[in-house]
Amino acid sequence: MRITAMALLLSLAACATPEQYVEQTLAYIAENYGPLCAKLGYQPDTEGYRNCMVSMYNTDQTRFNNAPWGRFRR
Repeated sequence: MRITAMALLLSLAACATPEQYVEQTLAYIAENYGPLCAKLGYQPDTEGYRNCMVSMYNTDQTRFNNAPWGRFRR
């Protein structure tokens, strides 16, 4: 599911301006990590909530990029 969502995000990003790419990425982060951070007890619209979402997103990106099928692997 996440790989499909990431592929969709990347395909949309190919046609986007930098501003649109940022908006799409922020929407992706909020949609996919916001509910989990809320379940973990973070209150929406707080610094901790935003840090939680960004931390989870960065962790997933690192895992994806380091996977054998990840970014720029040959």
